[in-house]
Amino acid sequence: MKKTTKVIGIAVLVVLVIGFAALNLVQAQETVTEEDVAQAKISLSGLYDQINPSIVFISVAIPAGTSSGSTQGIPWDENFNFRDLIPYLEEFNQGQPEQNTPETEERMTYGSGTGFVWDTEGHIVTNNHVVENAKEVTITYYDGIVRDASIVGTDPDSDLAVLKIEDFRTDIQPVTMGDSTTVKTGDFVAAIGNPFGNNGTMTQGIVSALERSFELESGSTETGHYTIPDMIQTDAAINPGNSGGVLINLQGEVIGVVNSFASSTYSSAGIGYAIPSTLANRVVPQLIAEGYYEHPWIGISGIALTPEINEALELPHDQRGAFVQTVQKNSPAEAAGIAGGKETIEITGGQIYGDGDIVTKIEDRDVKGMDDIIAYLASHTSVGDTINLHVLRDGEEIDVPVTLSARPTTAERTQSQTEVKTEAGSAWLGTYVKDISAEDIAKLNLPEGTEGALINQVTKDSPADDAELQVNDVIQKLDDTEIHNVQELKAELAKYLPGERITLTILRDGETLEIRLTLGTTATR
Repeated sequence: MKKTTKVIGIAVLVVLVIGFAALNLVQAQETVTEEDVAQAKISLSGLYDQINPSIVFISVAIPAGTSSGSTQGIPWDENFNFRDLIPYLEEFNQGQPEQNTPETEERMTYGSGTGFVWDTEGHIVTNNHVVENAKEVTITYYDGIVRDASIVGTDPDSDLAVLKIEDFRTDIQPVTMGDSTTVKTGDFVAAIGNPFGNNGTMTQGIVSALERSFELESGSTETGHYTIPDMIQTDAAINPGNSGGVLINLQGEVIGVVNSFASSTYSSAGIGYAIPSTLANRVVPQLIAEGYYEHPWIGISGIALTPEINEALELPHDQRGAFVQTVQKNSPAEAAGIAGGKETIEITGGQIYGDGDIVTKIEDRDVKGMDDIIAYLASHTSVGDTINLHVLRDGEEIDVPVTLSARPTTAERTQSQTEVKTEAGSAWLGTYVKDISAEDIAKLNLPEGTEGALINQVTKDSPADDAELQVNDVIQKLDDTEIHNVQELKAELAKYLPGERITLTILRDGETLEIRLTLGTTATR
């Protein structure tokens, strides 16, 4: 997959010439000939020809009523046969599979995404959200050859999954994985995937930013939200269906697994994200071997210090660090004696705990906020490792050794929370809620007997996020219907369609507010 230095240099030069043509033509000491331009085009097309055969189209069938992020917002007919969704099928398949009778056919929803060939043993890598809850998975190679696949391992916390094809193609070469730690902002990259079902689409751009953190929808409860760290941001066009595809450098190496895009219109907005290859290289082999991946875990939540917080704590104006807010019970942090907050202080926008530890270094790495801790754990540690946290406590600097354990699984940490959504395509609010307990009433200083659905997470770029709903808001009414618990909220929400406007009556900090919002849909991710 390697290109000569000369060809790659020409490709980069041509891109620069496109952006700065007039200036470069006046000032350049060497001109770019038509032959150079032609050679650069051959370089890009050659890169595509080498890598695209390793990219596959993934089709999934999901039992209706279960959740998956793989669907693209395409108005699938629920009576479609699953095989009809596979590109090129009419051209390459002879005959049609037998149809199930209406009495025996299970109602399904359908979706699609992208994957890529990982090794020579039939393993395909994609995003977890592409195949989540899938009952049937089928892959289509670049030339239309179709194979059934099974899921061998998933990891929601990195949004990675591995499939296995038994009768895999031996003539298809695996991709070459690169080193995402060598990537720099401004590097030229290309994405290959299947946006909106358009197989083998290549887009190109640059690395727009590094070290982005992408918040998981299945975050933790009381201890903040888990994130995918060190994400690569790119302006290469990424749309629904690109998920699970590749982000490559000009040497044809995969530096990231395309994960998502950020757009309120669900179309490319010039901001896309990819899971770094360093994380994929750690997770995927374990998914193949064990079917799961254990993420090293400390068990703290915190916030980055700011000048305002520093002033309130009488710290130097430019002090940096992760200010520990809570320590989870039975966590490594609790066992090591890391201190969370108990006493609150007022800052602009609300309250924070003002007496927790401040982590300034993890091993020899400076810490500016929680993202730095999470990124270090993901890239450099394993379960069972003992790491050193350099902590500022009561004006003194101390070192605290912490032995890492496995992060609680998604199922374990979401036992007390429910996402408010029904089946794919239904109206979507974008919140995780729980029934209000006596402990919640005491902790949040709510009136005795308060009922409703307590928000404990708001999904990024959701209708709830757009309407500025907040954690600890209590939903007490949807339009004119009173809401006493989570089930009532879900039942009432099921009566609405995506795009409808609703009014939520919420309790926030002792004040009753009415918030208008437009419901979205779970079908597009």
